Amino acid sequence: MSSSGTAAQHLPRTEARSLSGHQGAVLAVRFNRDGNYCLSCGKDRTLRLWNPHTGAHVKTYKSHAREVRDVHSSSDNAKLVSCGADRQIFYWDVASGRVIRKFRGHNSEVNSVKFNEYNAVVVSAGYDRTVRAFDCRSQSSDPIQTIDTFQDSVMSVNLTKTEIIAGSVDGTVRTFDIRMGRETVDNLGHPVNCISLSNDNNCLLANCLDSTVRLLDKSSGELLQEYRGHACKSFKMDCCLTNDDAFVVGGSEDGYVCFWELVDAPVVARFRAHSSVVTSISYHPTKACMLTSSVDGSIRVWT
Repeated sequence: MSSSGTAAQHLPRTEARSLSGHQGAVLAVRFNRDGNYCLSCGKDRTLRLWNPHTGAHVKTYKSHAREVRDVHSSSDNAKLVSCGADRQIFYWDVASGRVIRKFRGHNSEVNSVKFNEYNAVVVSAGYDRTVRAFDCRSQSSDPIQTIDTFQDSVMSVNLTKTEIIAGSVDGTVRTFDIRMGRETVDNLGHPVNCISLSNDNNCLLANCLDSTVRLLDKSSGELLQEYRGHACKSFKMDCCLTNDDAFVVGGSEDGYVCFWELVDAPVVARFRAHSSVVTSISYHPTKACMLTSSVDGSIRVWT
């Protein structure tokens, strides 16, 4: 058996437990930085903090007026940021559950939000075709930077130390070099609904609405590989790499999860994870452990 075939045997596809509590679709689930806890959000307008390794529900956060689309934990796990259909971005204190600040500026629904590495800046992406950056240390709620070069909704945003990278329904992935003030555009020709970085930050995954995940060289924009075998035509769904960057993981609108071998792109594992659309996938930073969430209202932990 090949080394990739051997590695594929150890991919997480055994359900360890289910995290129950959300009423309605769960739109995102994310491990925190060290993988000890996770955060989820959804149609019921709540955020929830869990210990996925025991199944314990730790805390619920409520302030959004409409569905919560995305959530991200700071690297020290002390703060979190969330965004949603109410056009709001909330900056929270994890321990107290208090909203420290509401960031404003988007004039439509907000789809994606991230902290930068130093937890000092929050970057968001929205239906208003913009990416906006906010300073967590300032008392101001207004953006310190707005990027408005997109032609359609911006669905997903990611950050490196020096770059803001965002994927849009206009079919582009745009990279903004913060130090140089330069924008690079990679046109994939199909609406992009999720982007994620490889763990070494050299490659970029883009989930497109033609049921194809594309792997790009981040520095050159070269298309390195395409991954197919799932259904992605109308829903925002995550894709990511395993923590060793050996496999690509993606959800499907039929409730399945697919694993592809990175280099040659065969489907090495495919299993039914949920009864409906798999909205979100989060891979543990160090272990063979994975979280999935679904329109069916469930969150599942896989080992």
